[in-house]
Amino acid sequence: MIKMLRLSLTVMFLLIAISEVKAQVDTDSLLRRIDSLEAKVNRIQRRIGRPEPQNRTQTRSALESGRYGGFVVADFLNTKLTIGGFVQADFIYDFKQPGNTQSFIPASIPINNASKGNIAFTPRQTRLTIGSESDTKLGKLKTILEFDLFNPDGSSVPRLRHAWGELGRWGAGQYWSGFMDIDVFPNTLDYEGPNAMVFVRQVQVRYTQPLSRRSTLAFSLENPGSDVKFPVDSGMSARTLFPDVVAQFRHTFTEGSHIQLAGLFHPITFDDRLQDSHTTIGWGINLTGTIEINPRIKDNFVYQVTYGQGIARYFNDLGGGGYDAVAKTQNALKAIPVFGVMGFYDHWWSDKLSTSLGYGYLRLDDQQWQPNTDFRSTQYGVLNLLYYPSSFVKFGLEYLYGKHLIIDKQSGDNSRLQVSMMYKF
Repeated sequence: MIKMLRLSLTVMFLLIAISEVKAQVDTDSLLRRIDSLEAKVNRIQRRIGRPEPQNRTQTRSALESGRYGGFVVADFLNTKLTIGGFVQADFIYDFKQPGNTQSFIPASIPINNASKGNIAFTPRQTRLTIGSESDTKLGKLKTILEFDLFNPDGSSVPRLRHAWGELGRWGAGQYWSGFMDIDVFPNTLDYEGPNAMVFVRQVQVRYTQPLSRRSTLAFSLENPGSDVKFPVDSGMSARTLFPDVVAQFRHTFTEGSHIQLAGLFHPITFDDRLQDSHTTIGWGINLTGTIEINPRIKDNFVYQVTYGQGIARYFNDLGGGGYDAVAKTQNALKAIPVFGVMGFYDHWWSDKLSTSLGYGYLRLDDQQWQPNTDFRSTQYGVLNLLYYPSSFVKFGLEYLYGKHLIIDKQSGDNSRLQVSMMYKF
């Protein structure tokens, strides 16, 4: 009997000891959880004390890529229709003969231009965008229809910019070429943008394949055509026979940082005086990206480095100049090599004040069959101060400098001041 009592007491003491140890373990676990929760609360409090910066919805890249938003005018049967855009007035003064009075195009600056000032007032950057999003059984359907007033003939008649649709991974219509990267458009007031930037809208069909959560691979067949100046009375004429082919790889590091590499296959077809067809192959590589300097500030750096042969029509300063290729004989063309580089830094003094500073350089390797008055290189520089009194308004002052050099080493240069006022809707 005594032995049984002793055994019972021993078991009871053991159970009490085990429960005390378990209680201690549970207490330690609870304390660790409390410490973890306190750390999370402290991080949230720090974020509340220093909020994240607003999205860059008023920058030039946001405007050009359609990220500035708009008003929802209808939301019915899984379809959302939005209307957006802005009114912009530009007030421009050139210190010397400018060539183009409303877009800053260094290649248009006359050689040995006189120091004759010019003033221009224009509302032609004004833009209207209509977009839609619909949920379908085949995926998300998106469309965009966009117009501005910047007609190439100098008029303010509405001009089609984009007419584009996407369903799932497929897209078709007129939109930015897959060879370019609209996200590297620096935050400028000037309509044209940097001389060395690859910048073109084309009719195309595109397929985009996600590789991972942050990477994509896209392929597009784009508007056929070339930009060549054929010798007078040569009997040679341009012909569109093959589309341009573009492959694009893009990787996103953070919301504000990415890298993109694009390749271009650009056939240049022409007929000789006997109406026989010939094709010269143009090609190009374009490396672009944005670097977010710090996730807690808005500062970023954008860059582009491009090289190719026979692709001049894709550059801001060269499109329409006839510099894709030069005629060697009456049945042979030589694709002209081209190199472009640019870099721009966007600094935000506060949420309402920013400055952009940058430089672009563009050069053609001249050929022996070209006249000495043909394009050789241009330079482009910009410095501005922009003020954002609200999320719907932007004012700014911008200084631009450009230099145009031709093959015989003669040149022309110009400085421009531009004041712009933009009102979003």
